[in-house]
Amino acid sequence: MATARAGTDGRYRAILIGNSTYPADEHNLQTLKGPVKDIAALNRALVDQQTGMFADLDVTLLPETTSHRAIRALGRFFGAAHRDDVLLFYFSGHGKLDLTGRLHLCMQDTDSADLLATAVSSARINEFAEASLARDIVIVLDCCHAGAFRGGDLPDTVAGPGRYVLTSCRGTQLANDATADNGTSVFTQQLIDGLLIAAPDHDGDGYVGFTDLYTYVDRRMREIGKQIPQRRVDGDGDVRLARCRDAEPPAVPGRTHAPADRPAPVPALAPTSAPDRRRRILIAAALAAAGLIAAGLIAVVHPFRDDDRSPPGRVDHSASAPWRLRIEDHQIGQHVGCTVTLTDARSGSEIPLPGDVFGERTFQIFHTGSFRWTANSPNCRLVPLAGSGSATLPFALQLTGDSDVFAAPARVSVQVRDFNNNEKCLISLHDPADGSALDFRAAVPGADTVILDARGRARAYVADPRCGLLVSAAP
Repeated sequence: MATARAGTDGRYRAILIGNSTYPADEHNLQTLKGPVKDIAALNRALVDQQTGMFADLDVTLLPETTSHRAIRALGRFFGAAHRDDVLLFYFSGHGKLDLTGRLHLCMQDTDSADLLATAVSSARINEFAEASLARDIVIVLDCCHAGAFRGGDLPDTVAGPGRYVLTSCRGTQLANDATADNGTSVFTQQLIDGLLIAAPDHDGDGYVGFTDLYTYVDRRMREIGKQIPQRRVDGDGDVRLARCRDAEPPAVPGRTHAPADRPAPVPALAPTSAPDRRRRILIAAALAAAGLIAAGLIAVVHPFRDDDRSPPGRVDHSASAPWRLRIEDHQIGQHVGCTVTLTDARSGSEIPLPGDVFGERTFQIFHTGSFRWTANSPNCRLVPLAGSGSATLPFALQLTGDSDVFAAPARVSVQVRDFNNNEKCLISLHDPADGSALDFRAAVPGADTVILDARGRARAYVADPRCGLLVSAAP
């Protein structure tokens, strides 16, 4: 019987991508009910206090994202891995085949007539997996034609030791979406049930391995009479993905059930008011007396100053959401732009930021914790700013990054006043609570005004357009 590797010498890390809406090609890619709910529900299963093998901060969720941001996030996710890490990549959304039978994962900016340029291809994912140092990589796809990922475009897709692929259907099948607005897809629900309570432990080691999980999901999907899941394993064993519910909770880095010989990590403090801030600082001081801060187990959030400029290179910073990061390009006479990497200091997860920043641009950050950032040049300056800012409609946005947050009407009108030599401008409206996209439209010369739906949100912001805009309330 195959031996399951526990991955205890490394970390369990996951990136979960879910796309429900496809505004760039809404006529060919219909809105789905399940994907965003799928990644939220799977996240809860992965970090479950009794069965989960993943720490909260080691799971990255990318809801309603673009192909550019997805590719950047995937590249960094796979590229930052160490040999003993266990990596899990999960996708829920539309999957499309091109004329050669190659699978493409569709994102918010995907145009089904130009998949290679606007979607994430199976070949690209394979390249990331092949370049990664991680010994164990698990890829789970819940989309139409998902089974095409394991063959067709490359004869040895995700080949090598410790590569595991689980797909929701065969390459010629369509996948079923959720049947309720607040529900998960049929396949993902079986996946979650298997991780949490139901998958049998065939080898009696106290863990749910990849083989255990596939066996359960396959049986349930056949009983339900839906699409038939597929698997591909290239390796010399199995990989553990969850703990059986009646077993001893595992010691996962970053979780509260730490080994007895050291204290459990303490969550970072995130003050929301002046009294809370004073009270939590006192708590932090008491913990320091016990040596916890010296051990690096807690980060104390400090207030921002507008002149709190940090030099380039590796910089540590603590912040509570919402906040903004201003990137200033002072590379006079050069044409490389500033590329900044922003990383959660505790989990190592990267928070995606656009690269090649010229001039001065500001980006909304909706994460709380301790962060590290690096810049590609000593002439790139980084300035953290407290809060999400405040804008009043109408206002102009001229190549300065994300807009400040504004009180959102039911519909927002955005007119492109400067295309900045672009053939079209992709404009998206976001929720400042978590950065998720509320609506997304493309403007082109001759049709330079788009109307975005705020979907009932009271506040919103426009995300980093590469064009000059006038933002106002739609009539």
